[in-house]
Amino acid sequence: MAKKEVVWLGTPTEADGSELSSPFTSRIGGSAVLFREAPTYSIFNCPKCRSSRWVSLLTQIYAPLDVYDRIVYVLICSSCSEGKGSFCFAVRSQNFNPSYVQSSPAPVVGGGEDEGITFVEDGDWGDDDPKYVDEGPNEVCITNLTCTTMADECKVGSPTQSTDVSSVLVPHGTKVPVEGFCYPCFVLNIFEEPPKPKLCCGTVPDQLLKAQQTYGEDAVETTVVEDEDEPLAEKLLRKYVDRIGRVPSQCVRWGPGQKPLRSSPAPIVIPRCPRCSNERRYELQLTSPIIYFLTKGKEEKDHSLHFGSVLVYTCGGNCNVQPYSLEHCVVEDEV
Repeated sequence: MAKKEVVWLGTPTEADGSELSSPFTSRIGGSAVLFREAPTYSIFNCPKCRSSRWVSLLTQIYAPLDVYDRIVYVLICSSCSEGKGSFCFAVRSQNFNPSYVQSSPAPVVGGGEDEGITFVEDGDWGDDDPKYVDEGPNEVCITNLTCTTMADECKVGSPTQSTDVSSVLVPHGTKVPVEGFCYPCFVLNIFEEPPKPKLCCGTVPDQLLKAQQTYGEDAVETTVVEDEDEPLAEKLLRKYVDRIGRVPSQCVRWGPGQKPLRSSPAPIVIPRCPRCSNERRYELQLTSPIIYFLTKGKEEKDHSLHFGSVLVYTCGGNCNVQPYSLEHCVVEDEV
């Protein structure tokens, strides 16, 4: 039986200042906080202009995988964002967590103030909207709760476990040294993407008859466009709008190793990890609703957030050779 592919969504909630000092608090906007200690933090400088002066945080996500606590940062450089395109880049940091090493993939429940949202690909979480669930809503996990569950994909017994050791972490609240505009901050509420709602619409002839009775015969178009005749660009855009429409406030989609929700058919080439030569995998994406939350009240010309999606690809081998590693971003045009 094929394993269910789960996508985790992040929707914004009002931020409580007390929780923002933790790197495990997933957020959009605000100030990025450091995770691991490093000799230098120049990795957060824009890779294009090499400056930190115009760099701002879009999102900081706690995304543990395998035997690692991991933080993924997505940032933007306003100086290098020209016209209708944003220049974004991503940084990954991770730390070996020996408590994740176990002989079986059974759930592990732990407690501690350092634990944040855990994305688990086979967990039984649900949205709290009754129309999307069959048996009532499950509890939604919000940042800094004490539930941590290992996914089946954890590579228990992998060679990394015998060589990795936990690294030195920075004190909570230590900010990433960037100087760009600080967007409004929202803590992310994380939950599993709800399934497509089941609509009881009746048969097609019944729908046509009802529409004709309501709006008149001339108002009903009975020509059906075959799916295979629909241009790829329109098909992708329709799917994108449909999936975003299930949870219109979603700003982040997390599903490592899955396929991104693309809004454009433009081909993309993903370079291998320059540190270990492993292929990079898709991990997460920022969706267009994030622009609304970060720029409310601003004219379009007064900000540099212009994209349909920002796709983030990270090392498929989870290499742990540097405290912070630059990963690959693909910025798709505005929808």
